[in-house]
Amino acid sequence: MPGFFQPVEEISGIKPFEGFPVEFSRGSLSALVSTDELASSLFIHTLLGEALKAGKAYHVGPKRAFSPSILRALEVEPSALLSASVYSADELLQALDYVEDGSTVLVSQFSALRGVSGETILELRRKADDGSLTLVLHHETLTFNELDLPGEFARLFLLPELFDSLLVLRTSSYRGHYKLNATVLKAPPEQIANLGDHSIPVDSLVKVITGR
Repeated sequence: MPGFFQPVEEISGIKPFEGFPVEFSRGSLSALVSTDELASSLFIHTLLGEALKAGKAYHVGPKRAFSPSILRALEVEPSALLSASVYSADELLQALDYVEDGSTVLVSQFSALRGVSGETILELRRKADDGSLTLVLHHETLTFNELDLPGEFARLFLLPELFDSLLVLRTSSYRGHYKLNATVLKAPPEQIANLGDHSIPVDSLVKVITGR
């Protein structure tokens, strides 16, 4: 079929901040779990901030997960961010029809959406590929079994095999100093050296996000 195959190209990507273990590229589908609110806020705001600096960015989810004032503190104009409230897998897929090709899309609280199925994941994979989207599915939860990470990703994202990157994020603090602890379960071929556990100092970012 003409046009079925496409030439392979070098693809650019974005990192939420320097030191983050994975870069998210155009045409990719990634899943992340945050096990505390600070880790979630840190990831969401830094990813959206870098995405807006690089081009078009969208937030989709059942609730607003970002603060315009925090984005401004990260030296990003929040009015450039487009956001949509969706409550089901069908609404999410419909919303993606209005996204400009080559954009970054962050879906928050993905696993809370109604009607998510294996077909949903396949269709998201297709939309990421067809639209050269940087599609990131994020879920914040306090009930997460750290002893069975593969099983938890299968529970929350159904078909983890279809994702380019799988990460767990947590924060820890000691005597006023903060670290983001990340576990990379899956990474793109060029980033497999980053599989495993990482501990990243984030004092300056936490100060921006918390305002103190």
